[in-house]
Amino acid sequence: MPMRYSLLLAALCVGAFLPAQNQNFTLVRNWKRSAGLTYNDVWGYTAPDGREFAIVGETAGIWIVETTDPNNLQQIAWYSAPSSTWRDMHNWKNYIYVSTENRTQRGFRVIDMANPSSPVDHGYVQTSTFINAHNTSIDQDRGIIYFSGSNQGVAIYDAAANPTNPPLINNWSTLYTHDICIRRGRAYFALGYSYQVRIFDVRNPLSLVQLGTCNTPGGYAHNSWVSDDDQILCCTDEIARGSNTPHMTVWDISNPASPVQKGDYDLGSSYIVHNVFMIGRTAYMSHYVDGVHMVDIANPTTPTRVGRYDTSTVASGYAGCWGIYPFSESGLVYASDMQNGLFVFRVECGHLNRYEVGTKGSNNLVPRARFDGATPKVNASGLQLVVENLKPNARCFLLLGARSAKLNLLGVQVNVDLNGSFLFEVRADANGVVRMPTPVPNNPTLGNSKIYLQVFGEDTGMPQGLSASRGMWVGICQ
Repeated sequence: MPMRYSLLLAALCVGAFLPAQNQNFTLVRNWKRSAGLTYNDVWGYTAPDGREFAIVGETAGIWIVETTDPNNLQQIAWYSAPSSTWRDMHNWKNYIYVSTENRTQRGFRVIDMANPSSPVDHGYVQTSTFINAHNTSIDQDRGIIYFSGSNQGVAIYDAAANPTNPPLINNWSTLYTHDICIRRGRAYFALGYSYQVRIFDVRNPLSLVQLGTCNTPGGYAHNSWVSDDDQILCCTDEIARGSNTPHMTVWDISNPASPVQKGDYDLGSSYIVHNVFMIGRTAYMSHYVDGVHMVDIANPTTPTRVGRYDTSTVASGYAGCWGIYPFSESGLVYASDMQNGLFVFRVECGHLNRYEVGTKGSNNLVPRARFDGATPKVNASGLQLVVENLKPNARCFLLLGARSAKLNLLGVQVNVDLNGSFLFEVRADANGVVRMPTPVPNNPTLGNSKIYLQVFGEDTGMPQGLSASRGMWVGICQ
């Protein structure tokens, strides 16, 4: 199977594009409220109807900007707030939870995006228990909010119990915690000046169980993010310590009780890393004055840059790119720059982009695909396409082509041009998941090429007999 897909990719990589001015990032729009303001973090939200939004923190408040048409950004809402350099926003379902370091306004803010054209501000809640926090993190599986760097250490609130006024259920205050990544029942606590990222089992938020520790080499364990298979952890150190400059480290956590540092991504002492997020084996970083970085960690011992865009007009220090959000459903990437506001990017290679609509199956879900194992690039031997939301044990069909299309066939929308395309059949597992090896040959002529793809799942419970993903395209990096 791997050889067959390798040959197929070689046959389809025919549509070359020009790289962006920096590296593989094309700026679609830059937005800011006005000159002279200071911005902080950014997050994203996709509504059930497919509309997309960027949530932008500013020293004076919070902006909600619709990015559905990235060429025509729409300012949906503005919420003024007590001044703070640090503001953080995350969502659970249609609720956005906002924390700040400001101590004059008690409580954290709740904004309901059920009607995204007219969000409802529930104001500040839990004013009797909550004063301030540095970061907001949410266990998406359980609806549990973890506020780190708060007046209670890590303060844990239950949004599933009451989304507009989550009750306090626990706290962890052994060490100062700067930021937390929570994925699939585990949490990764970045402990700042303790030079550690601790790994916890948080399936029971009333009793956190420590599994292991990454002793990071830098001077400040700032944040971390884990790969989709829970095998690799990327950690950012924001401050130098000894001979170690601010940089990102890559850890093998296949045995969480004994993490092993595998590699480093270090730009040198003049450049300070801030936050890192991951999709599969691709890391996305906000790197202060050096802007946005996108890094392939298929080989964790040698992280390799595959994309960059310098958002900053400042030469050095704690300025420039604060946050990055690579998780929008369309594939747009958001970045926030402290001086220059919101940046909306299209990533030309190594990143999956989605367009048009899909067709739901009998599970009421649209099949969803992502890449794992490597960044899509030349000689990516470990690259896989992972498809979820299929009917268990049913056949799945991968359609690959060189162009997009829009064709309705018996109630199923086809988004890839059928002329000259290829169709391959595999079968979903008992969980409705498929992992397709899709290695890219070591052929430099494949670089800077674009492939269109769509996945169809056999579903006898539907009149049309199939479900279908959205259309997708990916560029192959050199």
